[in-house]
Amino acid sequence: MNGYLLVALGGALGASLRYGAGQATARVSQAPGLYATLFVNVLGSALMGVLMAWLTLRVQNETTNTLYLVLGVGLFGGFTTFSAFSLEVVHMINSGQPMKGAAYALTSVVGAVVALLIAFSLAKRILA
Repeated sequence: MNGYLLVALGGALGASLRYGAGQATARVSQAPGLYATLFVNVLGSALMGVLMAWLTLRVQNETTNTLYLVLGVGLFGGFTTFSAFSLEVVHMINSGQPMKGAAYALTSVVGAVVALLIAFSLAKRILA
């Protein structure tokens, strides 16, 4: 099956689950967005770890790529892109490059927040 279709199928389910997590959190929290994001980021990263361990240790055939596309890139990517980010950081650490992993993590988080702040500020000025 086409890789894009596999990712799209998993992504649609992941995005729907992400929306559901936000809705569920809104019913029980005064800060639903914050807790929903924290929840999906931590859960999605844990599930990515389980998936990668399972694919590495148990599945060594043509199914590996299909499962990674549907579950890793699609489902967990739609649920949270933080899971892919976490996998990249862990890969660097496990490859004997902990400083590179730390620099990547710090640059990614700070860079994303700064990019959002700049884009938000510019867009407000342009659209006002």
